[in-house]
Amino acid sequence: MTRIIFILFFYQSVFSQNEKDQIEMETTTLMNVPMMGTITTSVKSYASDKSFKKDNNIEIDKFYTRMMMGGNKRNGIILNGETKMRTVFDLEEKEYTVENFQSIIENNGIPKTKDITNPFSRDNRNNNNSDNDSKKEDDTEESDEDDNEDNGFKILDRNIFTDKDKLNGFSVKKIITSFGRKSGSKMITTEWITTDTALISFVLEKEMELVESYKGKRSNASMVMSSDRMIKSIDPNYEYEEVPGKVVKSKMENFNDDGKSAFSMVWEIKSIKKKSYNSNDFVVGKKLKKVENFE
Repeated sequence: MTRIIFILFFYQSVFSQNEKDQIEMETTTLMNVPMMGTITTSVKSYASDKSFKKDNNIEIDKFYTRMMMGGNKRNGIILNGETKMRTVFDLEEKEYTVENFQSIIENNGIPKTKDITNPFSRDNRNNNNSDNDSKKEDDTEESDEDDNEDNGFKILDRNIFTDKDKLNGFSVKKIITSFGRKSGSKMITTEWITTDTALISFVLEKEMELVESYKGKRSNASMVMSSDRMIKSIDPNYEYEEVPGKVVKSKMENFNDDGKSAFSMVWEIKSIKKKSYNSNDFVVGKKLKKVENFE
């Protein structure tokens, strides 16, 4: 009941002028791994009253990493709440496949379509879909604390800046949190948080609403790392100030025992806006060929 009230609230606030509006949100993720190079993921999400679409564009700079991950990728997914259909498309292969919500429900919420939208899935050859990656989350959440204890993580410092900045049109507050291991290695997360969340919330809630309508769960592949969640995982009793709102940019840096960068990742909402509804934004291109499943 609480979720229904929440969704209705955002329908009213976001679509108060015209029910045929849509929200467009663009995000980027820049991952830098020593030896593997840089992986850049650009995502454009569309959310309307009845539908959701996500376009993914993944670019890998180093040749051998690109070969290992099956090349650069351009793909996406469309969830249509009116037709109750889930469409996954591959722009590189110019193919798409369609599955109705009822068949997914009958398969315990697991789409039969091969997962091509998540390049980091554990086994991209199987039909296990990224919609269900997060189903494993509940099973592993209890062991997070033990895992972090084994890794020797502890909370070193948390700094909340009082002054607000402007970032991509958002008024944001900056937070820096440091974590460390006994070995001397560190992880530093920097987050920019806004309370201007209506449009962001609508996009996230629309995707979740449609995925849950076929008993699935939203993928964790592009979810932002939260320092709040990590703190609670390391020490549930740790007392700290939480900052209300949503993350619009997040930077995570890992440093080895010698203080050298071992890994970094930056996620950011580049833009978000409300536009008049365009049905062409929620369909696959006419040049794509329909297939039963991806090879």
